[in-house]
Amino acid sequence: MHGFAGASRGQRAVTAALLLMGCAAAGRAAATCELGRFDLPVTMQGRWAMVTAGINGHAVRLLADSGTFFSTLSAAGAAELRLSVGAPRTPIFSHSLGGNALASVTTVRTFTLGAATLPNVEFIVGGRGPPGAVGVLGDNVLGLFDTEYDLASGVIRLMRPRGCGDSDLAYWATAQPHSVLDLDWGAQSVAPPRGTAYVNGHSIRVVFDSGASVSLLALRAAERAGVRPGGAGVVAAAAMVGGGSGRIETWIAPFDSFRIGDEEILHTHLRIGDLGLIDTDMLLGADFFRSHHIYLSASQHRAYFTYNGGPVFNLATDPAVK
Repeated sequence: MHGFAGASRGQRAVTAALLLMGCAAAGRAAATCELGRFDLPVTMQGRWAMVTAGINGHAVRLLADSGTFFSTLSAAGAAELRLSVGAPRTPIFSHSLGGNALASVTTVRTFTLGAATLPNVEFIVGGRGPPGAVGVLGDNVLGLFDTEYDLASGVIRLMRPRGCGDSDLAYWATAQPHSVLDLDWGAQSVAPPRGTAYVNGHSIRVVFDSGASVSLLALRAAERAGVRPGGAGVVAAAAMVGGGSGRIETWIAPFDSFRIGDEEILHTHLRIGDLGLIDTDMLLGADFFRSHHIYLSASQHRAYFTYNGGPVFNLATDPAVK
């Protein structure tokens, strides 16, 4: 996650460009509800959802990261693209698993995303980039719209509801149950939207974080639920490496239940570790995104999701995870 505030000219250009896209009627919503739609093809690189964009005419790969507030470029990526990098007016720290890094800022003269060409888009520069990508497409772009993650179909859709009000926006769920979760989504917040889930009956604050390779429950939340390292059935797992310089030790631990929305998993296991994030008890990572079809609605402050099948969480103990 990264902290940054304010909307740039490039962000407003994104909004204008997408509003020019055509609209598709939402199947399950009211007759007056329409969803403007802009598809971003996704390539899965291991656990990460990558999209292709253009920076000053150069094709680049970016990690689609719903848990990062501002789009970022690695220092090496910015140098390779010959971008001018400078200090922001006030210090910015890139906050991520493993530590914090002092960040700089660059302005991309021409940023292309699908059919849209966007001028003067700002990126934070600092830290390491994701494997196989020069940076991250964050919530300053993704969060301007309702964002649909249909990774099973290889696409992320940026949606613009019109006339939908409180209509049910899970338009694809015509023959299966779906969950609706209220989100805290402040218009000027520097944190990603959070919702409530339950572990062993105890409420936790969760973030939908497509940029986290695996889901992770904070140690403090696990302890509230009566689970801690060294307890019965808890086994050591691989360390996690984030955008900072540190490593986070993790464990796989048994839990009686995990519930989010209308989904509940009984007698399950979760990965636990020291998140070090304020007001966040759990990251719902790429494993959760791949096992679900998810619609994050900035317009309604809600999440809609359905279960695709297969394991909900990646509980491997031996491979290195990031």
